[in-house]
Amino acid sequence: MSPMNRRLGSAPEGMWDVHETPPLRTYLGRVWERRHYVRYVATSELRARQMNSVLGNLWHLLNPLLQMAIYFLVFGVLLGVDRGVDNFMAFLAVGIFIFGFTQRSTTAGANSIINNRGLLMSLPFPRAMLPITSTVTEALATLAPIMVIYVVAVVSGESPSIRWVLLPAFVVLQFIFNTGAGLVAARATNSLRDITQVLPLFFRLLFYGSGIIFSPAAYDLSPGAELIFDLNPMFGFVSLSRWCVLGGEFPGISMLVVVIWTAALSIGGLAWFRSGESSYGRT
Repeated sequence: MSPMNRRLGSAPEGMWDVHETPPLRTYLGRVWERRHYVRYVATSELRARQMNSVLGNLWHLLNPLLQMAIYFLVFGVLLGVDRGVDNFMAFLAVGIFIFGFTQRSTTAGANSIINNRGLLMSLPFPRAMLPITSTVTEALATLAPIMVIYVVAVVSGESPSIRWVLLPAFVVLQFIFNTGAGLVAARATNSLRDITQVLPLFFRLLFYGSGIIFSPAAYDLSPGAELIFDLNPMFGFVSLSRWCVLGGEFPGISMLVVVIWTAALSIGGLAWFRSGESSYGRT
């Protein structure tokens, strides 16, 4: 660097002021350059989660199976909310696992900034990498539940269909949606830590309002209630995934809703997150 650049405070080549947010193209380029690091951290985190358990990573498969069994027993057998659903076991498996992907991704994203203050204070890097890495970790953890969905569908009497190959495509779309949700939750939680206490309650309410354990079509809902379901992105993702596995009429409204939500949340979430880049690790 020339003496003039030093006097003007210019950063050396390849370095930048961490308190200044670079242009979007440069920012995304820096994230992309570190994609291998994101993958490494995500896979390492996934392996470490069950390191101290006897069954190890087998719990990534057992957890969704046990969760589905409990909901099937309580809501399908004891409470009988399966009316209007021919294959309640597969219906339930799709709903629980697809919803859980977004819930875990958003919750992990919310904690990604506040749990890494030491890293933020020590190293310069695009802060969006933290919630993105959290989402990638949850995406890897969702691979086992996706396989469980196919197994449950076959065991419960569904015949394999060409529609099944579309399920991973909708999961990828949901991954983009989840990334936007994680970015929003990360910045919001950085400003107000109490959000981590509210998120479980929010997702519990959203769980029952997304048709996870019952089919809204089987009930006489008011137009306003139907509209709430139609505009709910989680209901949309679940409906599309159920169409892939169980068939029926293609939910065109759900497709439109999730595309709009995904575009708005991913673009708007990144913009909002970047606008607070200089505050992360300092507040």
